[in-house]
Amino acid sequence: MKKIILSALIAGTALIAADSAPIYKSGVLLPPNPEAIYKKECASCHGVDGKQTSFSGGSTVEYLPINGLEAAKLAQELKDYRIGTILNKQGYGMLMKTALTDLSYEEIDSLAEYISNTMK
Repeated sequence: MKKIILSALIAGTALIAADSAPIYKSGVLLPPNPEAIYKKECASCHGVDGKQTSFSGGSTVEYLPINGLEAAKLAQELKDYRIGTILNKQGYGMLMKTALTDLSYEEIDSLAEYISNTMK
């Protein structure tokens, strides 16, 4: 009886997880996919080309475009947001921290290279 209940619990959990799985999931088991990460985590605020300079999410916040920024500097700033060193730069520190929390440093480096080299 215990085996049946355990099997049903595991099967149910697997079905729920499979149904809610995103197109790209960050983590150490997958190679970085910076284009997918950008579309999922960044494009809604920074635009598809990284040139968007404001976001209205209750109040309008102005910021510099991110396209073409130097990759190493951008990667360090993203890592600082991720660990909470930058909490409220330009008013969206916690939003940035939330967007970056699940990304590995390898994914952040890859994302910074993508933004720097692809979005000019």
